[in-house]
Amino acid sequence: MLTLTTLSDLNEAFILRSMLEASGIPAFLPDENTCQVDWMYINAIGGIRVQIPEGFEEEARVVLEQFKAESK
Repeated sequence: MLTLTTLSDLNEAFILRSMLEASGIPAFLPDENTCQVDWMYINAIGGIRVQIPEGFEEEARVVLEQFKAESK
């Protein structure tokens, strides 16, 4: 798994994961459960990682750019 990006908001991570999956890109949030237990852990662990399997980098970067543009 490759880390596509790290976010500081769990809801944003959920949205990005949904966008990736809607584009046919498997996505995983390995820190999801930890951050749901206590949101203050997000800063302690360095953010919420959004990970994808190898081989999806190019398509995932396009989705990430779209996500960033829509988040402004």
